Amino acid sequence: MVSPAMVRQKAADLLEADEQVLLLRARPEWPHPDIDTNGTTVRVIPGVSQLGILDAIAGLKDGEKAVVLTDRSERDLSDAVLSRALQQRLHLPDEWAAVPRLFPGAREVSNELRRLDWAATALLDHQPPGGWPRSRETAVTARHAIGALLGQVLGLGATYEPDPVTLTADLGEPTTRAAWAGTDAALRKHLIAWARADVGEAAVFALQVAQQQEHVTPLAVGLAFDVLWDEHGTAPVEDQVAARVRMERYVDRTSLTPVVARAAADVARAAIVRRDVAGLDNAARVAIQQAEALLDDVGWAEGASRSIFMRAGLRRRLHALSAALDSGTGIEEALHDVIEHHDTSERYAALHAVRLARWLATEERTTGSLAADIQKQMSDGAWADSAMGLVRSHDPELAAAYGRLINRVRERRRARDEAAVVRLSEVASTVPSSAELGSLALGVEGVLESVVKPWRARSRVLIVVLDGMSATIATRLAGDISRIGLTEWTPASAHGRLGAVAALPSTTDVSRTSLFSGRVCSGDAEDERRGLSRAFRNARLFLKRGLRGQAGAALPNDVVDAISSAHVPVVGAVINAIDDTVHKNDVSDQDWTLERLTPLRALLDAAANAGRVVVLTSDHGHVVERDSTPLDAVDADSRWRSVGSGSVRSGEVEVRGPRVVTSSGDAVLLWREDLRYGPVRAGYHGGASLAELTVPVLVFQSAMERKGIDGWGPATPSVPSWWHDPVEPAVATPASDASPGALAKPKRKAAPELDGTGQGALFDQADVRHEPVLSTGPDALTGTRPEWIDAFLTSRAYTGWKALVKTEVTDAVVGEVLGCLALRNGRAHRDTVAAAAGIAASELNATITAVGRTLNIDGYAVLALDDGGTTVRLDEGLLRDQFGIG
Repeated sequence: MVSPAMVRQKAADLLEADEQVLLLRARPEWPHPDIDTNGTTVRVIPGVSQLGILDAIAGLKDGEKAVVLTDRSERDLSDAVLSRALQQRLHLPDEWAAVPRLFPGAREVSNELRRLDWAATALLDHQPPGGWPRSRETAVTARHAIGALLGQVLGLGATYEPDPVTLTADLGEPTTRAAWAGTDAALRKHLIAWARADVGEAAVFALQVAQQQEHVTPLAVGLAFDVLWDEHGTAPVEDQVAARVRMERYVDRTSLTPVVARAAADVARAAIVRRDVAGLDNAARVAIQQAEALLDDVGWAEGASRSIFMRAGLRRRLHALSAALDSGTGIEEALHDVIEHHDTSERYAALHAVRLARWLATEERTTGSLAADIQKQMSDGAWADSAMGLVRSHDPELAAAYGRLINRVRERRRARDEAAVVRLSEVASTVPSSAELGSLALGVEGVLESVVKPWRARSRVLIVVLDGMSATIATRLAGDISRIGLTEWTPASAHGRLGAVAALPSTTDVSRTSLFSGRVCSGDAEDERRGLSRAFRNARLFLKRGLRGQAGAALPNDVVDAISSAHVPVVGAVINAIDDTVHKNDVSDQDWTLERLTPLRALLDAAANAGRVVVLTSDHGHVVERDSTPLDAVDADSRWRSVGSGSVRSGEVEVRGPRVVTSSGDAVLLWREDLRYGPVRAGYHGGASLAELTVPVLVFQSAMERKGIDGWGPATPSVPSWWHDPVEPAVATPASDASPGALAKPKRKAAPELDGTGQGALFDQADVRHEPVLSTGPDALTGTRPEWIDAFLTSRAYTGWKALVKTEVTDAVVGEVLGCLALRNGRAHRDTVAAAAGIAASELNATITAVGRTLNIDGYAVLALDDGGTTVRLDEGLLRDQFGIG
């Protein structure tokens, strides 16, 4: 019995000819309707005898055409019949002859396809409305034709190109499995046999599972196999062996070989990883959940905890991390296991928790000046604060461990705050020079004179004040700004980014007015405008509404005109987004980006286009609400109160002097972050913690500018080493003689006696500490570089090779790079290496390349970049061999 597809093909041939009838040798049976081809109907008539065929032909109307099915031979048919038929002959149903015409571009059928004796009928029967896809070869290949056939019967389209990973993932969709289950059983058997030979056993596995199970997906079974037959070939336990046998019912009830099972598992892993690139879709999530249920169903629920995809596997890894954080051992290994798991929901918090653990493992170096305290907050404390806001978990056990970790972090932070609060008098009374920035505590009132004025001597300046920006937020923003064509510059004496000290109380009306006025005072917007104009003639200051552009414009025209004008030496802009948000919303994990701080990006672009230097600063920082304890007080703001409202308690400090702006000239400030006056808010400022006192002062120029001002240079990476790299635990030294203290153990901080001028000694600006700042940035690594490095740098082999390659990198830089890597077992993040060697961030790539050329003899990778270019690796043994160093 001829197939409908064959008849349809012959009907198409008939329509292209002038004849009215085509005779086709076939059983004279036709239980189907007539053929419709391109809108034209061709009748299909069974012809059981010569006479019957003649009667049928005679009954055709003018223009009507018919395919006559007859089992009579040409000998049985008279010339009267044959003469009226197409080509005057009886056509044989050679389905293979029809196949090339189904695939545009083909003229014949390949031998491998012809060997599949079932394929021609299947290709004719399942031809899609738009036809089969164009053949890449003149002879249609089995891979092309049967792959398209498989895609068509699965409902995935004739252009489908099956591979084990794609097929396993696609059969996870209910509609695809239903289409496969509805395919003729004989054809399914043929397609599975073809897949075994041409696509692989993993594809066969997927097709067998899909035809066997209505709801369980091949992807789920493969993920279960991934733990039943683990990739390391670990010897199975008894329950695991029994579970393997029970899993056979999901795969055509055949015994499974380890090779096939592992292949299916690898394909399932690849399918999840491929889909995970753009975020797991619902089918993948369902498969992961099904896999966990399957393991429970076959009696080995414990196996799910070994998976890098199932939720149980993540829980086990998280609980291992919580134990490691509590014990202080195995932390890096536990983090690696969490990151290895493909559920990323807890990864970010885990990474930051480990960063905090590393921070606690670093030596807590003592400081002896307020300047050092501020710089330490800029280079180190701000990063810890940033990480602390991101550490949280939905898992109760891990959340408890995180809480204990954060308590330890807050204890160290509290000790720093307590050490700094007794040094509040150490703000420089005179304007520090560029050589003194960082070693003398710069008050916010000195920023215009010490920073803006020197840069103004070189170029026009845009000063942007982000009201309430903490050192933590400044750290986040600096990275974004450096990626839009601006290069950061820092004073060499500060050993990193510069920080100033807020006026007291650390509120907007005091500190921001002091910033623009160049003296400690309080005031409003008009006072700020007058202050900036006094400092720089023709300066312009824009606040709030003055920064709102017209419809469709990022900035108002007068702001753009001022920034571009050669007659406006300094343009000021105040953005209140941070301070406004702190009073209303939870900012503990707020991602402060350029896009969130409208119109900061527009201001930076305008400044870059105008060739202006950008000074990005603040007026004060803030502390984040983290289960703070309220203290009773009258006549109080959230973080400060009047002296007359009560005696000084633990966590408070009484201050007075020229940098305290209140009606009485004194105040009581909270220095502990976990205390507040009044109702709970998302955040607070006004107190004396380092987070509130520290005013970031960041300077940027166009990346095209290679020159700065004396004492300033392109910034080295400011990321502390513990942010990227593991650290060896160190014995901490106390930050001050005083312990952090607690509410139950009050310690009074009394105001000092008045001197003859009527000012308190605590804020006597003549008493300024000139202690050099200790390096607390990413280059602050304990340990001395190995002696072999100096021997290497003076060796004949090295000096000779360096003369040959002629790189401009200095021996000092090479030595610092080698020393940094040697102290870290030969591996460190590129930012860590750059900071240790004093390499500017803008020159990092070129310098690392130059150091590599200096060390890599004949292309051997003594120094190389790993992990996508983020990690610098030193092969010390190879270096010694190459240069003959003992």
